[in-house]
Amino acid sequence: MWWSVNSRTRLVGRERELTTVRRLLRRHRLVTLAGPGGAGKSRLAAELCPSGPVVELESVYRPDLLWHVIAFSLNVWEEPGSPLHATVVRALAGHRLLVLDNCEHLIREAASAVAELLARCPRLRVLVTSREPLDLAGEMCVEVGPLSPADARQMFVECGGAPELAGAVHDHLPLAIELAAARTDVPARHRTLDAVIRWSYDLLAPAEQSALRGLSSLIGDFDLDLAAAVCGDPEHVVQLMASLRAKSLVVRTPSSSGARFRMLESIRLFGLARLEENGEAAVTFERLVEHLVRAIGEIAAAPMIENNTTTWLASQEHQLLHAVERVPRTDPRHTWLVAGVVHVWYLRGSYSEAMRMARAALAHGPLTSHSEMLLFRAAWLAGFTGDEVAALRFAEALVAHPAMSRPVWEARGWNTLGYARGANSDLAGARAANERSVAVARSLGDPSLLMTFLNNHAWLLMRLGDLPGALAAALESLSLGVLDGFRLMASRHTAGVIALAVDDVDQAEHHFAIALRVGAPESLAQAGVLEGLGVVAARRGDADRAVVLMAAAAATRRSGGSRQEEPWNHMVSDARELALSSAGPRRASQAWRLGERLDQAGLTAYVNSGQRDEPLTARQQQIADLVVEGLTNPEIAVRLGISTGTVRSHVTQMLSRLGLSSRTQLAARTARAR
Repeated sequence: MWWSVNSRTRLVGRERELTTVRRLLRRHRLVTLAGPGGAGKSRLAAELCPSGPVVELESVYRPDLLWHVIAFSLNVWEEPGSPLHATVVRALAGHRLLVLDNCEHLIREAASAVAELLARCPRLRVLVTSREPLDLAGEMCVEVGPLSPADARQMFVECGGAPELAGAVHDHLPLAIELAAARTDVPARHRTLDAVIRWSYDLLAPAEQSALRGLSSLIGDFDLDLAAAVCGDPEHVVQLMASLRAKSLVVRTPSSSGARFRMLESIRLFGLARLEENGEAAVTFERLVEHLVRAIGEIAAAPMIENNTTTWLASQEHQLLHAVERVPRTDPRHTWLVAGVVHVWYLRGSYSEAMRMARAALAHGPLTSHSEMLLFRAAWLAGFTGDEVAALRFAEALVAHPAMSRPVWEARGWNTLGYARGANSDLAGARAANERSVAVARSLGDPSLLMTFLNNHAWLLMRLGDLPGALAAALESLSLGVLDGFRLMASRHTAGVIALAVDDVDQAEHHFAIALRVGAPESLAQAGVLEGLGVVAARRGDADRAVVLMAAAAATRRSGGSRQEEPWNHMVSDARELALSSAGPRRASQAWRLGERLDQAGLTAYVNSGQRDEPLTARQQQIADLVVEGLTNPEIAVRLGISTGTVRSHVTQMLSRLGLSSRTQLAARTARAR
């Protein structure tokens, strides 16, 4: 989570506010940090809550997306048949503190959301930053204003300003101080934040001023490519960004996907006003739209929408939403932009939100020649949200679309129609469409595309009862040499399900175990893989292990979203019920709690633990049982009347003998062996 520009300096002069807020949060459930822009409210919240969760609202300009943004910030996926806000409430039920940062432009919506969260999450406390209070009952406000003169001077010097100039900025807001400290020639007349921003702008070279104006058109954070697009100067964008960053007019934000930057809202609004004054707003926005539309078109034209392009598109969400609001529906580019947003939300699991946006765009007048991407996503979304009729309608429109003249879209279109027909129980029609999609994919020679369509076809053949055909399709998909973890996990899962359908439990376990080892942990297929291993355990009569794996799958499904499909859902539910009843209430409860707690490393170790079954001594077994219950070494020592060092020694020996590396793995292995 990105915080204010001055987060890179030590927090200065806020001891009173820190003490007050900490005291209030112990006694009250809603505390608001209120103050003007540039006062450092976000920085103060970061100091108070360094580990979050934090919901950053500065870049959110659509009130209807408030719950969507909260869910995304919490990594919560919507659940079928449940309103998104209800899913968020359930996710926050066990949380102690939530931060809502920069609420002033969504004050009514934020107040409504906070009121609902506090009413339905009794343990939750909320810390808000805003330029004005939420005006809710029980709200405690702490004013965050200018620093004292002494603290302002200290901060100026710590930010690199010359000590002799430390008294030049007199409104003492942290943002103004940091901007002034970036210069060595602060004139005494600059006494307010607005004056400091204007003064900093006036000292820029013409190219830097132009770049700052262009960047002000962007919402939230952005990369160098987008900066180059809106600035209209790709040749010098790196130098310009470095110069603006050195002057504290842009900041670099934490990112694992390359350099990303951001403007504080006070500076962005100043730049936006200058953009309007110079008559550059229209042409700058046009550059932004063209850049986004061109990128979405390139993504759509590729045989497969790869993970790196999806990650890039997700990083443009705020820009896309901003563009969707400003581009008229009659402009063909509107459909491309909506398709970009819908694609991001689809992959994030926000199916209902994405479907609403897709329907609104597709219902407005005749389809444009640029609507293939939106029709494609809408067909799958409609099926995922339970509207099979709409799924078929959108799929048929896609097959009739001019884009079908291009082989990539021909393959994609027939595959989508196969899915939609299958969702409407037209299995024969689905098979015909799937076979056409596979044939076109073969002609394209793209192994990733062919792997995906063969995997989809294998599922359909299972529904048709053609298990030999399903197995052949699944094995061919695995033989293509594609190393993508998402596709490998999905295809291995399919092969495992087919093995279970013919009662080859050993082969099923082989596929599921490989899927967990080589697949992508964030894949939507992981929940199905864990369920598959749970079915294997249930069929072998290992009820505790089955419950642990089913619980891990349920936890994964809650955090990552996934659908169960026929005939798989009945197989899973039957195995789960058998395991729970066989284990009995007490053992099932213990095993379920263990499964919910396992992280990715713990899951891998737990699955691998089935390969080792070496006996423990009686004392070691006692200790291992208490480890499963969550006791620490000192607590186990007290329970058994032995020293903590003896417990530690036994745990170390067990880990070594069993080939394990952590207490979590030991707990998993012990629970399975019960």
